[in-house]
Parts: sequence; structure tokens; C-alpha cells
Amino acid sequence: MNLSQFLGRHGLESNPFSAEEAAQDPVLTQSGDSCRHPDFAKIFGEPTHPSPAVVFGERGAGKTALRLQMESAYRAYNKAQSDNRVLVLDHDNFDNMIGRIARHERFKNQSAALESITLSDHVDILLHSIVPQLVDQLLGVNDRAPLTAVNFRKVLRKSSALVRREMLLLQIAYDHTAIAAKRTRQLKSALGLGGSSGSQTAANWAIVLGLFALVMAVMSLVQEPRRALLAVAGLLAAGSFAMGWSWLRCQAHVGVLARAMHRGIRCVSRTAASFRESLHHIEINIGSASMPTDRGDDSRFAMLDRLLAVLRAANYSSVAILVDRVDEPTTVAGDLEHMRSLVVPLLSSRFLQHRGLAVKLLLPAELGELFQRQDAAFFKAARLDKQNAIERLQWTGSMLAKMCDARIRASSSRPSSAVPIEALFDTNVGRPKVEEALASCANPRQACRMMYAMLQEHMAHAESGVKTISSATFDLVRQRNQVRGIRL
Repeated sequence: MNLSQFLGRHGLESNPFSAEEAAQDPVLTQSGDSCRHPDFAKIFGEPTHPSPAVVFGERGAGKTALRLQMESAYRAYNKAQSDNRVLVLDHDNFDNMIGRIARHERFKNQSAALESITLSDHVDILLHSIVPQLVDQLLGVNDRAPLTAVNFRKVLRKSSALVRREMLLLQIAYDHTAIAAKRTRQLKSALGLGGSSGSQTAANWAIVLGLFALVMAVMSLVQEPRRALLAVAGLLAAGSFAMGWSWLRCQAHVGVLARAMHRGIRCVSRTAASFRESLHHIEINIGSASMPTDRGDDSRFAMLDRLLAVLRAANYSSVAILVDRVDEPTTVAGDLEHMRSLVVPLLSSRFLQHRGLAVKLLLPAELGELFQRQDAAFFKAARLDKQNAIERLQWTGSMLAKMCDARIRASSSRPSSAVPIEALFDTNVGRPKVEEALASCANPRQACRMMYAMLQEHMAHAESGVKTISSATFDLVRQRNQVRGIRL
């Protein structure tokens, strides 16, 4: 008897314990709500009242599973709503952010980039992840639609000029690199916005007035009255000079603003020339207002508010930011101090409590232990007591047994009549012993590993036709698991 035959005797179509990573675990997707941790409701909160959450859990405790389950819950919520929907942003691709900062600052190694990360960098990469998609949807570039609003372009065009201008400012700061300036012009037209920096107008008038001044000057040489013609030529030349001076001032102003944005936005690989070309499509006074020209927080909160204003026009009331896998970037590689450099900028009470944001931080347990040793200034800035903090994502044996039951149901050909976890073992094992063994695993990953090992051990030594795992196999694998746990 092979494993498939053994599982088939219990009504299972696949091995419910084979996957170790939540992101590649089809059983987790199929199990739905039944595999959720009991603290899920506290962490998820109410979508109508966005709230932060800071969760600390050891490897394998289910942080990534929590993120996937929250994504699924938000999708279900949005599907049932006509308004007050939630835009979900995953913030877990830190290698991309660190690499861009290193290239922007020309650091010799990425560790220096990691140590220089600020909250502004996190906000920039988040906005850069969604703004190009919104622009794509508005321009009809592809079928990818991050918002489920019906005809987003029509909805936004009917909104106030202020909201449309906010969308244009977001595009100027955070859109694609190579064609961002071209898309600024296209988006401006799509949104029905006018205005410009005035540079081109001033240049055109300077040329026209200069040509007329030259014509009048030439005419004064061959026609009468010469003095009158010279006077007109002089006035036209003065006007041309004034327009030229206006063009020069405009170019200088836009150039300074573009260079400042290039220096300030480190996670968007755009040149100062690209920013300058985009900025020429809006009025200078508007472009200067709260644009991210430095690495300060105020301008980033202004940009977040712009995004929220645009989303409200499409019946989205908030943004959920799901932060995960902070220990996995190549530069971090599980190093505690590197994780601290990456995460601490996010632990800003102003950011976590910002109206319209639901920031969910899923962090390794080691960081929680490190933060407990920090000084009073850290706790004053982070205010973890107000952030729905879960100090440790703990699993009891009973909780893990219920999780195993849910995984069995998800893998069963008849979920309504699926067997419980103890049915896989001899009757003298029983559920209390199973729960006790699972309690020693402490987290879902280790629990699945132990159950997988029991199935493999049974296949290796059991006689053909034996339907249940013997108590001897149960005790043997459990003992091995405990020894492995002690070594770790």
C-alpha cells in the first residue's frame, strides 16, 4: 500500500500535511476560515474602522498564512460592498526597495542602504506599487484593474478638479520610469485638466515678440516714421525679453523642484529630467505644494492623503497595508539588527494610526524580544500599547488539532464527512494524545512536519492493508520530534 492508497482509505484526495510554506499551500486556500488563528478577528479588525495590528510570531507560526487569510477576507468584504471598500497593498518585496536605494545613493553594499531606510522610503515604494496600476486603469493600458469601480476613468473625471489634480500629482511622483512624462500628458488629457508650468507659453511669446521686434527694426531702416517704428520695435523687444526672463525663471523653478524630487524619492528609478518633463504639465504653485522633495514624513503623509482622496472617489474608504517576510530579504537574511533597521521606521504611531490606513505588521518573534529592551523614547514613538499588539502568536495542542482537522476536510473528497485527525491513528492513541503531541510542536509548520513524518514512517514499516498509524509509530515520531526540538 502506498501513501495515496492510505489517504484514499480515509477519504483524502491529497496529503493535507505536505506543504510547509503558506504561499505555496493549496490546502490553506481550500480550508478557508477554519484554519484561522483565534486572534484573527483582533488582528483583522473591522474594515469599516481601519485599525493597525502588530503581530510577533516565530518562524512557522502562521504569519504568512495570516496575511493570505486577511487578503481573502478583504476580497470577500469588497465583493459584498458597493462602497467603503478596502484597497489591499502587500509590503513584502524588500529586496526591490533596498536595491533601488543602494543604486540611487551609489552605496557599495546593500547593508548601507538597509541602515539608511526611513519611513519615507517605505511609503514611496508602497505608492510606487499602486499608482502605476491606477494610471494603467485610467488610460486603459491593460486589463489589470486594482480597483473594482465600474469605469474608474469616468468616475474620476466626474469628481472635483481637486481630486483629479491629486491623481495627476501622484502620477508625476510615482509612475513608471521610461514613459512617465508621456503618461503625465495622457493622464492630464484623460482627466480633463488644463494648465501648465507656463514655460512653453513664455518661450513662444518670447520668440513671436522677438521676431516682430526684428521686423519693426528692419522696417524703420526703409520706411517712415522711423522713430515710431523704432519705438514699437523697442517695446516688442522689451516684451520678448520679459517673456524670455519668465521662461528662464520657470525653467529654473521646475529644475530645482525636479532635482529635489529625484533626491527625495529614492525608490523610484527616475531621472531629474523625467521629473522635470512631467512637472511642466502642471502649474508651478501646485507642483510645489507638499511634493516629496526631501526624505521627511510630512510630504509622504500628504501623498498618502492624496491617494485616499482618489480612492474615495471610487468608493474605497481605506487602504490595508500588509507587512510580511521582513526576515527574508537577501541583505537581511534573518539578522536581528538588519531586521530592526528595516522595521523600526514603520513603528511610527503617526503612521500606524493615520486615518484611512490599516497597517498590519507581521513580525518575527525575535524583534518583539528586542523591542522589549528598548528605551522609553522608542515606546513613546511606537506606542505599541495602542496598536493591537500580539506579543506572541501562540498555538495550543487543541488549536493545532483543529487546524489539522480543517486541513483534512480541505483535502477530503467529502468534506462534510471528513474524519478527525485522531482517526488516522489506532484507537489507543486518541485525541488527547494527539493534542499533547501537537502541543510540543508549538506552531503549524512543525505540526505539519510531524504529521507528514508519521505518514512516511507508517508507509515505510506498516504492512499492506493497515488502515491506521500504530501507537508505536506515533510514539517513535513524537520522540524524534521532541529531540529535534531540543536541538533547535
